[in-house]
Amino acid sequence: MISSLLLGIAGGFVLSIPPGPLSIAVTRQALSGTFRAGFLMAVAAAAMDVVYMLIATFASSAIVLTLRRIIAGSPWFPLIFQAACVVVLLYLGISFLTPKKSEKKASAIQERERQQEERAKSMGRTSPFFIGLLIAVTNLASPTFLPSMITFVGFLHANAWIENSFLMNVAFSFGFGMGTTIWFFLVMRTLLHFRTRLPATLLTGIYRFAGGTMLLFAVVIAYHAVTATVWKALF
Repeated sequence: MISSLLLGIAGGFVLSIPPGPLSIAVTRQALSGTFRAGFLMAVAAAAMDVVYMLIATFASSAIVLTLRRIIAGSPWFPLIFQAACVVVLLYLGISFLTPKKSEKKASAIQERERQQEERAKSMGRTSPFFIGLLIAVTNLASPTFLPSMITFVGFLHANAWIENSFLMNVAFSFGFGMGTTIWFFLVMRTLLHFRTRLPATLLTGIYRFAGGTMLLFAVVIAYHAVTATVWKALF
């Protein structure tokens, strides 16, 4: 159970790094010196992440056996999957690191975050926790959000990194929410400490940091794919 919890924490932490509407909202609260409001937003979003991951872990059970059969029956599948991950991470990393693209993404996400706050106010609810919930719920608008989480967890199950049992799934899901909370807590504490010395281009810098992180993970996965693949079995 401890290993599933720790793996969930690591997953939630890493997957929270790419900027989104919640990142913008939390960053804005930290820069204005309101730690409590930003932290409540993060906790609300983390609570929704737990719910999403619980759905994903139990929904993934149907694809776990299929993935195991594919992995066991074809040495090509792990290599192809890792290569696809590298390509996606490289694309996202370069996109985040490109100045014009990162500025456009930042503007678009700021606009989404502003719309969510206006929607919350129109509903008569202005508490940071409720706004955090509302922002997190909008993730469902993406048609790839839940399927990608289900595939991610299914892959972990298929490789036996997480035991496909009720307790292990729950531990992983709660760990995922904890990882999200830890990431935003560290971001807020850092921003609060340095906010008087931060440049106006902070958001672009966050995007570039996220881009560099994605490129780093792409390199790590590529290295693992090259060193862990039994090349003789492929040819």
